Amino acid sequence: MKIIFTVILYFFAYVLSAQSLDYMGWVDRSANHIEQNRLDSAAVALQKAMALEPANENNPVLLLNLGILQRQLGLYDDAYISFTASMGNNPMPNVVLHNRASLLCDMERFDEAMEDYNTLIRNYPDDVEAYYRRGLLFLEKNERAKAEDDFKASDAIDPDNMYTKLSKALLYKLDDNWEAAEQVYTGLIQSSSKVDPSFYLNRAECYVNTDQIFKASADLRAVEGSQKANPYFYILRGRVRLGQFDKIAARADFRKAKELGYEADLVNDWLKKTE
Repeated sequence: MKIIFTVILYFFAYVLSAQSLDYMGWVDRSANHIEQNRLDSAAVALQKAMALEPANENNPVLLLNLGILQRQLGLYDDAYISFTASMGNNPMPNVVLHNRASLLCDMERFDEAMEDYNTLIRNYPDDVEAYYRRGLLFLEKNERAKAEDDFKASDAIDPDNMYTKLSKALLYKLDDNWEAAEQVYTGLIQSSSKVDPSFYLNRAECYVNTDQIFKASADLRAVEGSQKANPYFYILRGRVRLGQFDKIAARADFRKAKELGYEADLVNDWLKKTE
């Protein structure tokens, strides 16, 4: 009975504490939840802050952060609503547009994403990342000439920018110039204090296509922990294992790629090589 009574006291203390929190108190609580990786609780705390003061001038920034949390939680429709609502009076409209455009790509709403990147480039003509992202969308539409125009624009603005370099590497890959692409990714890896896992993944792809199986395997091992939901990781590792004459392991990787949604016809072509 004493234990139950103590639990009840703690519960009411928490409720009273929650009721007494002001706007900044809920914002601080959200930040604490984020530090502890409790993203759902962090999102609720932001919503409670804005509910307390619907007219607070900081709400557009909170809505931006709420959208980012919702996207991480896989709540894409909710994130889109938050980003869109955040646009009004936001001191960082370019950040909102980048987040919304990227989200729209995740939602496969590519035409709307293109509109956001068009707005970014129109309002922020030196935004190198916007040119790179719009170039990717042009490539998705098989409009390589327009993509190259965007990549050239980013090169003219800042040839040393990471997105400019990624643009060049992408064009090298499209032209099957894997050696040149590998050099770009190696340079990015060596110059980054915190390396994006995609750099290793892309360099591994270059190594696979130049029959440098040992190096490809090393890069894939470096990012294995972060790529468990990425079907292309399993395609690449399957190709490495095929190159190592381990057909059983290669087959398992190709099947995993198919399970995660990689294009079935392409996977089937690789599976035939493991028979």
